[in-house]
Amino acid sequence: MRPEVRTTSRRRALTARPMIDDLVKFGQLTQVSYVLVGPLGSGKTTYAEAFIAEGLKQGFPGVFVTTDVSPRVIRNDMSRHGWPVERYEQSGQMVFIDGYSERMGAPKMGSARALTKVDDISELGIVLSEVLEGLVVARVVVDSLSTLILHSAPTTMPRAVQRLSGRITQSSHSIMYILEEGVHDDKVYATFSYLMDAVLRFRLVEREGQTVHQVRMERMRGTEASREWHDFVLE
Repeated sequence: MRPEVRTTSRRRALTARPMIDDLVKFGQLTQVSYVLVGPLGSGKTTYAEAFIAEGLKQGFPGVFVTTDVSPRVIRNDMSRHGWPVERYEQSGQMVFIDGYSERMGAPKMGSARALTKVDDISELGIVLSEVLEGLVVARVVVDSLSTLILHSAPTTMPRAVQRLSGRITQSSHSIMYILEEGVHDDKVYATFSYLMDAVLRFRLVEREGQTVHQVRMERMRGTEASREWHDFVLE
């Protein structure tokens, strides 16, 4: 299920709204750790794709870590929305880190960097460090944090994610994690929300017989944010 698309054309680039700068009143929007929380199909991955696409358009490199689908799926999805990334991959401004293919026994395709074990977040940290070494003010997406949590030791995972996020943001980058609602207990959501600089909440509501995707900025350190629900649309 995707956010409402208010256009009949798939050839032009769609605009996702509201994005982060639409939800905050002031403050720093780079060097931030974000977590997107919501049920399956509420638009979190599309939002993360838009976050990357918006950054590339503004000159910020993108890194997309996939654990639940192959990079090809994300690449095709972004292309359907008018956000093709192939030329950015060719220039080194966009990098996929594939944590799906090896785990599922599928062949790795394209130029994506391989992540062999999702149960070892230290490997993810090493690969990210190598990828980010030549990039400036990059936007990193991890889709999904839920998969990493389910394959890792619950006692050590929060500290490992905190260290990873700290290294990323201290190096002038931003990182966005996707956390699936209904998969973990309340303590997990509370813990990882606390560890992030910003929390975006997603939901699905019924309106006049239609399913509407909505998002709100639940909190963001160092800035005042509207806690109102907003329709998340592509137009």
